Amino acid sequence: MLKPVHSNYSEGNQGNHKYPLVSIIIPYYMHEKFIAETVWSAKNQSYPNTEIIVVDDGSPEPPDRAINNIPGIKLIRTENLGCPGARNIGFNHSSGEYLIFLDGDDVLLPGAIEAHLAALADAPAACLSFGSVRIIDKDGHEKRKARICAPRKNYFLMLLEHNPIASPGSMMLRRKPFVEVGLYDPNLRYFPDDYELLLRLARRYDFVQHSVCVLEYRRHSTNVSGDQEAILTGTLAVLDSLEKREKFTPDLRRRIEHGRRRWIHQCRPKDELGYHLRSIYYRGRELWNIPFRNLFSDNF
Repeated sequence: MLKPVHSNYSEGNQGNHKYPLVSIIIPYYMHEKFIAETVWSAKNQSYPNTEIIVVDDGSPEPPDRAINNIPGIKLIRTENLGCPGARNIGFNHSSGEYLIFLDGDDVLLPGAIEAHLAALADAPAACLSFGSVRIIDKDGHEKRKARICAPRKNYFLMLLEHNPIASPGSMMLRRKPFVEVGLYDPNLRYFPDDYELLLRLARRYDFVQHSVCVLEYRRHSTNVSGDQEAILTGTLAVLDSLEKREKFTPDLRRRIEHGRRRWIHQCRPKDELGYHLRSIYYRGRELWNIPFRNLFSDNF
């Protein structure tokens, strides 16, 4: 378990206008084994001006025993709304100019806030920044090294086919764009609430990526992300809803249909020549959306 560390900044800096408030919002539901480590990872950030809000989403296992010795956090209780609703409740109790939605079983890595803020400072038109993610198991052992996503010219078109933003905890949002697109959709309750939000954001704003690994994403038996059929069903439903809601050009409608086919391909892997050839085709199609200067890097 993570232990508290001393900040590199003095207490006197916490009210300084140079350090805008960052709200870290953590929905909690039956992650008592992990929630203390998650909260400590937020508390241990060296950035001096944060607020941490834990939202108990009507869990039958309240987080009190695990986090009652962690000072300076705000605990909010609500009926079971599902993760999107709990995130919105946490947001409504927040004041930060910047937002991180951290799942209750993941770990925010040291320096994550500074990395996000630096990226956003270089991209004032971007509504969010995102970094890379390392996959860990239930005991915290690395299962997959961090993979860095190459920049894209158009993040909306990228998302129609592929979502490299592995977890909400790997990104930082500006508050105003999040409000303008209408927060998380509480009707989704669970996956793919973050994907649906990203599509709405990318339709109106730019994103910015950076190469810093900011999150350890914990993969265990209760992750929805391990159920590929659930991912596919939810993703296709979001794309269907998007197409009905928006007025798209014929070209964009073709891209959405192509995106459906690629999501089906990704979520139903096969060990056959045709599948591997289509994988090469889909990866090749992405090259037009990557800036030329990044084409020859190892990132994708």
